[in-house]
Amino acid sequence: MEIASRELDSRLLLTAMAASRGFEVVLGQKWLIERNIECMTPGVYLSKTLTVRDAKMLKRAKEAGYITAAIDEEIPGLVVHDKKFWWVSRAAVDATDLIFLPGTFNSSAFVESFGLPEGRVRQAANPRWDLLRPELRTIFADEAAELRQRHGDFILINSNLGFTNSHKGDAKHMVQALIDQGKIDPSDRELMSQFADFEVMEQANRAALLELLPALAEAFPDLRIVLRPHPSEIAANWEAWTKGVRNLSILREGSSLPWIMAARLLVHTNCTTGVEAIALDRPALCLMPSDSPANQRYLARLVNPVARTTAEALTAIRRLLAEPGTCYDVQMIGRFRNSMSYDSARLGAEQIMGAIEEFGDAQGGWRPAPDHVSAWQPRSGYRWHQADKNVRGDLFPEIDLAALADRLARFGRILGDSAELKVETCGTKVLLISPRSLPLTTRIRRAVGRW
Repeated sequence: MEIASRELDSRLLLTAMAASRGFEVVLGQKWLIERNIECMTPGVYLSKTLTVRDAKMLKRAKEAGYITAAIDEEIPGLVVHDKKFWWVSRAAVDATDLIFLPGTFNSSAFVESFGLPEGRVRQAANPRWDLLRPELRTIFADEAAELRQRHGDFILINSNLGFTNSHKGDAKHMVQALIDQGKIDPSDRELMSQFADFEVMEQANRAALLELLPALAEAFPDLRIVLRPHPSEIAANWEAWTKGVRNLSILREGSSLPWIMAARLLVHTNCTTGVEAIALDRPALCLMPSDSPANQRYLARLVNPVARTTAEALTAIRRLLAEPGTCYDVQMIGRFRNSMSYDSARLGAEQIMGAIEEFGDAQGGWRPAPDHVSAWQPRSGYRWHQADKNVRGDLFPEIDLAALADRLARFGRILGDSAELKVETCGTKVLLISPRSLPLTTRIRRAVGRW
């Protein structure tokens, strides 16, 4: 994982599903896991994306004896109509045994774009989207209730200026970094034009929000407004841009899901959280002020009502606050289910684990660990500590082990599995989840390694 607020809960669900099938799971911040990949007992290496950097890791894992799989975090919420998966590395695809993608269109476009054989790409809902289903969203009920108690009635605004308000630099630096990393070809004029379109779109989106926020505060003085910048954004810039707007709080804490559940209404600028809102049966409005071609890549505009101006937005907000049940029509719901590979009978996590087991069996089966003793063994050269740098500490803060164990237990109960799982630290922000115990020798090595 890289961003705990966005990824941790879905990985805990996948962990609970894997543990119910006899797997032990190592999970946590990706940096130390990557550093140690050859120094652990090989099993299944599950990558969060398929970037140029991931290609190196997937190749290393494969050479170390792992089954390699990937869930691309970027594709849910997109409609890749041009079949250009520019952020995906061909080398990463080639080093991956199984790729899990949602949506009939995106999955088939991916197979066609990379010329993949049957079976390499499996359609499955991302476990992140499993959490939004009625049987699982109850996990966020207490957090949502606490947010309502703390903030009262509020309208949630989610921004997503990840290209023009990023911790990584301005748009020019972002593009140059992609070129330097080999992720994009600067001679590809069509692709470079798309990046220019993204910059124009985000500038228009920012201007539209800055116009809407004071108008919203004036039109609805009895409602609070909570602005949550995308995790990759510089929140301090929003503080400066919105200084003086009444009833406005700029907050970025926890997962977006309880915030959407707690809010009276979500307003966003073509953000994936708009897709999360329809999954949660909560009203959302997509503010789309520009005609930039970049808008066409986003699913939210197809599954949420759209407003182009502040006046249109205020009219729609009044209607949705009064009649939230009128937000989504049959076409929007159908597009959402098809794009997310929604299966009423099976979770995405279940589909993923089933495919991994099937693939593993075809490779010669699994070797179960001895009873009561973990199969996970750190080898010579294993590093137990890695300091955060840049914004890593903000994206993935320290893990509350008690809260995480409680979360796992709750997922287990929802899945009908009562097995007691142990949560062991095996490095900085890296955990081992298992019903088995670490051997004494590993515990001693861990104690020494921490120093």
